[in-house]
Amino acid sequence: TGFIMLEKQGKAHLSINGNAKLPSEGIAEAVIGDTKIAYDMADGYNFRSPAEIDKYIEECDFDFKRSFSDKLNKEFFPNQTNKIYKWGFNYLVTCNGNVYFNNNPEKRLLEAVNLFRGRKPLKYFTYDRFEALPNRIADPKILFMTRLWDSLQTSSKNLDAVNSTRIEIVKALRKEYPQNSTAGIYDSELARELCPKLILPSKVTKRENYLETMKNSDICIGSIGLHGSIGWKTGEYVAAARAVINESFCYEVSGSFEIGKNYFSFKGVDECMKHVDTLFHSPDLIYEMKKNNHQYYLDYLRPDVQVANSLKEAGIII
Repeated sequence: TGFIMLEKQGKAHLSINGNAKLPSEGIAEAVIGDTKIAYDMADGYNFRSPAEIDKYIEECDFDFKRSFSDKLNKEFFPNQTNKIYKWGFNYLVTCNGNVYFNNNPEKRLLEAVNLFRGRKPLKYFTYDRFEALPNRIADPKILFMTRLWDSLQTSSKNLDAVNSTRIEIVKALRKEYPQNSTAGIYDSELARELCPKLILPSKVTKRENYLETMKNSDICIGSIGLHGSIGWKTGEYVAAARAVINESFCYEVSGSFEIGKNYFSFKGVDECMKHVDTLFHSPDLIYEMKKNNHQYYLDYLRPDVQVANSLKEAGIII
């Protein structure tokens, strides 16, 4: 999406190769002159073959990782650490005129099913639909909508602990802020088994409706994604200039995204609720955090800016 935006701005000319052989579905590649740049959007360091990824990075000039850890880079790719850079937050977003978005037969089939169910197509979710300006409020609204994972869906570890934390946060929000929170679990077989009373109606969880709820909320809570990755929702909160409370990051992001300035970090339900209480009773602090996240979005996260920043780091000025 970022590259398409740059092309529409007249700053780049693209030629897309949808048949490129890459070592992971989570990797995209850009070749600019003699410079090969990899963009790795994988959840954590969850590779089918680390050796294959290591060989691929060796062939690249730069590798921008969504899940970036100096420690794990040295462990998995000790000879390539000088090529690996931070990418930052990510979330599923497009722009008008992006004919390459969702250009996968399987995804197009899923898209058709979603349209039949009355859901907006993925092309509806352009970057500007996530944007909002910082606003002052007197009666803050809190948002935490999350899903549960089971072992059939992912190889990620500690799923019981992940799910338990999410369930307990929802319960605490509903108890302490019943009139000011939208908190619940996405419907699934596991959710019906573990917490049927916490399941949100499908109307609420439709992405287009969630998006409006998110932009009308003030305090948005994010949890760690699969394999320790930073969840997509966190990037969405920042794009919408919301105040953020997030489970402690396992990975680093680009730019200056600081605890106390851009977000509060928590480990466990009690610490999460402590931060909720702090923000809920501090409208000025909410407003400052919103302003800081809006500036971060403009400097580091808007798709065209994020790509342009990576190119600049690779020595390519556009």
